[in-house]
Amino acid sequence: MTGFSPPRRPPNSRRAFTLIELLVVIAIISILIGLLLPAVQKVREAAARTQCSNHLKQWSLALHNYHDVYKKFPLGSRSGPRQSWVMHVWPFVEQDNVQKVIPKIDSQHFYLPPATIPGTLNGATGAKVPLYYCPSDGGSDLTDHPLYQRRRGNYVVNWGNARYGQNPQPVAAAPFWHLNGNRNTPATVKMAFIIDGTANTLMMSETLMAKSIQDNDWRGDIQNDDGHFRFQTLLTPNTTAPDIIQNGWFQNTGDPAMPAVAGARNAQVAAARSRHTGGVNASLCDGSVRFVSNSISLRTWQALGTMNGGEVIGNDF
Repeated sequence: MTGFSPPRRPPNSRRAFTLIELLVVIAIISILIGLLLPAVQKVREAAARTQCSNHLKQWSLALHNYHDVYKKFPLGSRSGPRQSWVMHVWPFVEQDNVQKVIPKIDSQHFYLPPATIPGTLNGATGAKVPLYYCPSDGGSDLTDHPLYQRRRGNYVVNWGNARYGQNPQPVAAAPFWHLNGNRNTPATVKMAFIIDGTANTLMMSETLMAKSIQDNDWRGDIQNDDGHFRFQTLLTPNTTAPDIIQNGWFQNTGDPAMPAVAGARNAQVAAARSRHTGGVNASLCDGSVRFVSNSISLRTWQALGTMNGGEVIGNDF
């Protein structure tokens, strides 16, 4: 008599997951994603910071190349005609065709044709130049103004320890400034004037662009002589102290990374700001690029802001 044998499972059948097993698998996957996501974000930010540093390096080399050709650095800004350093450096960042749109660069207002074509981005200031932008910032260009549409940017020149339009100017000057605070007379600065040492003097750093596509915040408006095409070392990087934006051109964005208040035209102040964790990228007059911590002391930061102050640079840089 043969013993009883249980029925065998068909050869192609598989045991299904139970509900509990499925929930356990989902929980494990969720935990792994939770652990992986911060690491991915950290790698992404590191890549963005590196790309930003490379942009700043290229701008700094462009300023050096400009100096090689003209035996001086470009003007920071001027009001007669109204323009900033940006349009003078285009040929040195492979934007020759943008500058060629303007027949006479030394007499061209940034807001008039052919620099700016009313209601369009067809002028030179409307050209999309990748080097304008830090990949970590989500700001926008000025593309909704009824007349003066143009590109904003994240890279600005060092204005030192003076308010914009301040008179008299500090004796210890930055590489970019106005004689007696007069916007019609930009200073002419040569490499030989940087007696503190090119490795001890800031050339450029970062700013944040306004998120609105309307002209309600001048930060990042790098092509406008009244805009924030420059940073000042009166405030440390990414400080919670507010920037000062000219009356009539300020609207509180509510962005904690961009605190600001309205002030007089000759009292404007803009700190170096970025969306990088812990600091900002900055270039020095020797062409090198450093990541500067938010914790740098104001004394050291202000010493780096001058080219002839004779200050001692602190150990926190």
